[in-house]
Amino acid sequence: MRKSVSPNFREYVLRKYPALVGNPAYLRFFRYLCFGDFFDKKSSQLVVPTKMLAEECCLKTWDRNFNGKDFLVAFKSQVLPDLTWVEHKAFPTDSWLGKARQVESLGFDAEMLSALHQECISPSDKLVDFVTGEQVGSSSIYAERRQETEHYEAELAQRSLNPTQTKMINYLRRIKAGSLFLPRISLNADKIKNAIGTLSPVVQQMQYQTLANIQRNPNVYYLPSERGHTCRLSPTGDSVLGLKSEVRKAVCSGLVDCDLRSSQFSILAAKLNAPRSQELIASGASLWKSFYRHTHGVDGEPPAKIKKVFKEGIYSLCFGKSTPNLANMLNDHKLAGLLSHPVFRELLQLREGWFKEIKKAGGAADVWGAWQALDLTKDPATNKSHRWEGAIAASVIQSVEMEIIAPIFDVAIKHGSAQQFGICLFQHDGACISFQSKNKQPKAEALLKEAVEARAQQLGVATVLEFKPL
Repeated sequence: MRKSVSPNFREYVLRKYPALVGNPAYLRFFRYLCFGDFFDKKSSQLVVPTKMLAEECCLKTWDRNFNGKDFLVAFKSQVLPDLTWVEHKAFPTDSWLGKARQVESLGFDAEMLSALHQECISPSDKLVDFVTGEQVGSSSIYAERRQETEHYEAELAQRSLNPTQTKMINYLRRIKAGSLFLPRISLNADKIKNAIGTLSPVVQQMQYQTLANIQRNPNVYYLPSERGHTCRLSPTGDSVLGLKSEVRKAVCSGLVDCDLRSSQFSILAAKLNAPRSQELIASGASLWKSFYRHTHGVDGEPPAKIKKVFKEGIYSLCFGKSTPNLANMLNDHKLAGLLSHPVFRELLQLREGWFKEIKKAGGAADVWGAWQALDLTKDPATNKSHRWEGAIAASVIQSVEMEIIAPIFDVAIKHGSAQQFGICLFQHDGACISFQSKNKQPKAEALLKEAVEARAQQLGVATVLEFKPL
């Protein structure tokens, strides 16, 4: 969580809310409302654990004698009359022993929100501690980033990496592309605000708070799965990759996205040797247009909301979701007709045969030959198997996807300096790339495309690498 702010913002807050002056506990909680980063996954609302109120705001021991509600009621009365929250439920997912409330409304007026959003999006050369007002030097900020990096390095050292993951991680650590995004947040401020403005108010606040934390530390830290159930590298902590797609694209405006065309679908079609699916891929026709034509009788690109459901359907099919659960998901979006599309129906049918093979063998080998074993013991929280056939199939597909996209790192390592480009972000089936030379960009793109598609061909997968300016 960001703890330092511009002097002007702190002075503005203290003038607007005089009850904060001389009250460190209130100041700490107000800072949490502005920059807290603990959000409920379903509601996107800021979570307020009683433990946090006790230990981090009031600097008291958290026990049964501490009354979090009394603190909130007093704060609301003296500082933010319009602050509202949802009372905690018994042991929700994002609670601390059942004692966690969610902020329903921050209680900030339009003027305060505008000042906060400006503070989140515009870097300041001078910073002060929000609670004490003491000046914060650049050395303190760099020390904090260094400490987080050291914590990440220690955690990474505990994980097991295969050679492909190691190559990717080493490149991304060496490039340190995070610093590239600080000037871009300022440069693209208007685009970012416009992108955030299309989201719901609750999600808007979450995006601004994420941006504030990115400015505190712009580094992107990638980690492999702790349990090793997937080969994918995922970001940990707040980063550009934690922003909503439209906001991330606004931040990265001026860079170039590259990704594999319908990679999971193409990999599954190849793995199952599915004739209808492979015929559609070979024709170059759009899978999404084909789905839209089937479900709505319309020739053309589906609207964004419908396309999002189509993608979720394909990803869910590829990553092992059961047919009843797939039907329920599509029915919720009034798109159950997708199940009868020839390609969808074919993949579902052939997938069952693959699942039976996995069950009989007790698992399957991924693209590197590592055995992915079934684990049919039940998770006590969900009563579902830890790793059933669908989960194994997903691991295999993800390993093939990683091996296809991995050559972009080989090209970047070999030609990045000469062709003046670098990989800024990695996102499973693609990346965000910074090309410093427009003259050299076409050759660099050709080298990347050739390497990736050659590897895909070796693996028998008909996918291509596509580029899109942001």
